[in-house]
Amino acid sequence: MSTITKVFKQQYGFTLIEMMIVVAIIGVLAAIAYPSYQQYIIKTKRTDMMSEMQNIAAQIQSRKLGQGSYSNALITGLGGEYPKQGDALYTVSFTPDPLTSEWEIIATPEDGQMANDGDLSLNYLGVKCRTTVTPCTGNNWN
Repeated sequence: MSTITKVFKQQYGFTLIEMMIVVAIIGVLAAIAYPSYQQYIIKTKRTDMMSEMQNIAAQIQSRKLGQGSYSNALITGLGGEYPKQGDALYTVSFTPDPLTSEWEIIATPEDGQMANDGDLSLNYLGVKCRTTVTPCTGNNWN
């Protein structure tokens, strides 16, 4: 009489169910992390523009010291779209026109680039403001 022996081979690898569970977990983590990442990117670009506005203010003051008075010549080449390289995110303008000792720098987000970010402003006193819905009441570049 012959004996039938069953030999079971040990299987290595993952089942389809295990792979689907891993993919689902990665999907949930990505869905949670992506909006936070987007907000981080917006905040980083805003911070870059704030720094650029500080540089513009320093240039205005430096040019004023060299020229001796306020005029629109002080802001030549300082306005326009920022950043100067790559996609424009903000448009920089100055008030009043003509420029006086009570100047203000305003950075307005480009349409579609910085959604709901609000205008950034910096004035001659160093008061910084970001308006989203309400007007500025003090330093609030958050």
